[in-house]
Amino acid sequence: MGHTRLGALPRTRAWRDVVQLIAAGADTAQVAEATIRAAEKSFSFVQDDCGYNHAVWLLTQLGLAGRSSDPVGYLREHGVNIPENSSITEVVVGLSEALDNATYQEITRSDLGDLAQRALCDAVVTRMEPKLQQQSLFDTRADDIKAALSDFSKEKEFAHLSREFYSRLTCESMNYFLSRTLATHLGDGQRFATMNQMAEFDNALETHCREASKIVEQYSGEWFSLHVYQEHGAISRDSVQGFASWALKKINDELRVGANANGH
Repeated sequence: MGHTRLGALPRTRAWRDVVQLIAAGADTAQVAEATIRAAEKSFSFVQDDCGYNHAVWLLTQLGLAGRSSDPVGYLREHGVNIPENSSITEVVVGLSEALDNATYQEITRSDLGDLAQRALCDAVVTRMEPKLQQQSLFDTRADDIKAALSDFSKEKEFAHLSREFYSRLTCESMNYFLSRTLATHLGDGQRFATMNQMAEFDNALETHCREASKIVEQYSGEWFSLHVYQEHGAISRDSVQGFASWALKKINDELRVGANANGH
């Protein structure tokens, strides 16, 4: 059992380019593209990271659970311990514990696996919460939770859930590498004279990551429907890992294209 801390990026030329771009006032697309290049080595093993891969597997199980007449029971059978009369909080706790249990004995878990765990939980809350607005989030009826989970089986709703997950994972990964560096550029005579200016940059970076995640949205829904059909209602681990690898590559490619499209 072990946990890989990525820590700060090494003082490579690519990372020095990132720092120089921030200091020179470059926009979010430039900084994001340069960060992807600088972090390429750190991201290279994420496709084998058990935390990331299990998060994507749980993402697909949420879609498959929605096809069941008993979504909560289906998730329990697949390692997500959710009480019968659950709240959205208990759904998230169940997902988080399922990820912890699945990765506890693994040697390839890393900080990026933790980022994927948070991204999945946040994505589920974001997609389910509006459907439960008529009820207290801590006092929902079992039928409300089951109905909200059932929606994930729909091609369009699974696509939205997948995009939300990758949007948050991309943004969390960017913040992981950039947060400490951005803080050193705060103050008089620096890139960010005030906390508000740095917050505006953070918000713009989040928007940029969300726009880049659009590339996975439609494909995710189509991929889910196709594999449910081809694999007779159950999607294999190999298929899910293939999807997980594809989605990461497309996000990285899109971040690079975004910078080029802006003329950089």
